[in-house]
Amino acid sequence: MFYIKIKQVNKRVNIKYFLPLCLVLIAFIASGQNEKYEEFIIKDKIYKPGCSWLKFGTGMGLNWSRREVENNANLTFSFRTKNIYWQTGYHVSSDKFFTQRSYQKLNDLYIATGWRKETTKSNISVFAGPSFVYGSTFDHYSISNGFVSKWYRGFNQFGLFGSIDYTFKIFYDLGLGFSLYGSYNKFYKVTGIQAHFYFSGAFKGAIK
Repeated sequence: MFYIKIKQVNKRVNIKYFLPLCLVLIAFIASGQNEKYEEFIIKDKIYKPGCSWLKFGTGMGLNWSRREVENNANLTFSFRTKNIYWQTGYHVSSDKFFTQRSYQKLNDLYIATGWRKETTKSNISVFAGPSFVYGSTFDHYSISNGFVSKWYRGFNQFGLFGSIDYTFKIFYDLGLGFSLYGSYNKFYKVTGIQAHFYFSGAFKGAIK
């Protein structure tokens, strides 16, 4: 018989100065891009490159702390300010499907900056940045009076999140692809792969 117990652990974040430096460095590199964002026509439809996009992905990943394969899901919104791309999103990784309750779960809320290469047939992007992570993970077993208790460690702290996306465009503003990602923090380290759906706001109208 197992008893599930949670103990909360709060630690001082030692990377508080490192995270802003990562953002500044990536933003500096991205600002060197010299892209043009003029509207163009495909058949009778008007599109504009460089527009914001939504991505939903789900897949499998490796929990490096537990050495176990987990389910993951990700929802992101990416946008551009001048020549700099930004991304904000939510990521979840767990031993169960993300809609099911589990004490073995990582939640990431993150903001990132990065690089994007867009063509009429593909969208490639690389993003990285700081995240606020929370959840719980297995800590240890204990035995008392013949009963085994399973202890989980609750956590909330800052971490790092990064992803690489490749999307094949079915239409200029719709596509399917795959993502490689990694989430790093003291208690819960995961890397994985996802299949994703891509939807862009590039469509601006039709020629009548």
